[in-house]
Amino acid sequence: MTMENRRFTVSADDLKVECLRRKYCDLLSQPEVFPSEENWEFIISYRLHGLGSKLYRKFLVSHLLDEDQRSDYHLSAIRNFPRYLRAVDRADAIATVYSDPLTSAGAFVSLVHECQLFDCEQIGELIDKGYPDLAAELLDAFQPEYDGDTIDAMQFLLSKFDSIPALGSIEIHKGMFKTERRYICPDGHSNPHDAIYCCEAGCGKDIRGLTADNRRAIELFSERVEILREMLD
Repeated sequence: MTMENRRFTVSADDLKVECLRRKYCDLLSQPEVFPSEENWEFIISYRLHGLGSKLYRKFLVSHLLDEDQRSDYHLSAIRNFPRYLRAVDRADAIATVYSDPLTSAGAFVSLVHECQLFDCEQIGELIDKGYPDLAAELLDAFQPEYDGDTIDAMQFLLSKFDSIPALGSIEIHKGMFKTERRYICPDGHSNPHDAIYCCEAGCGKDIRGLTADNRRAIELFSERVEILREMLD
């Protein structure tokens, strides 16, 4: 121990909290262990860091269960995890939630909206990884506050949507009696060549992987950027 370290002090309460935090960290690594309501209150009250990924896993597992299979512990995880995200540092909350957007995309999107976890950089990474439709679902989410740098980031995000490469294709299909062009959507469904959006039920993607709803979301986001620009000028 250096002389500099000797000048610092730690209160008994802080030591107790850190000991419990480490205990929770170990316990939550076990798949079958879920926080009780009392545990959640303690974790949220003290904004315990380092538990986010483990608590997120409990939330996702609980969310994916059928409603009639959820115990009180599962219901508590669904109810309290958003509270935890709002309590901890925003950067930690963003890193936690965007670390797994795919296990339950619906739950992920809901968390981003409910906890105001809109983040241009993270959404841009979703586009880069080939999930532009999922990225577009986040465009009507908010973040707590905005400034001039945010405008630049939002404008850059818009440009990423504009430069999405084609994920589908137009192919030539040769039959016995005729040759025709077909639009193959990003999910591999075959459509008439002049179809803008995939006709397969539950798909609806264009050649860049975006649905009509996604395109509308991008338009509305562009309008929001301009409104925000006017408000900040």
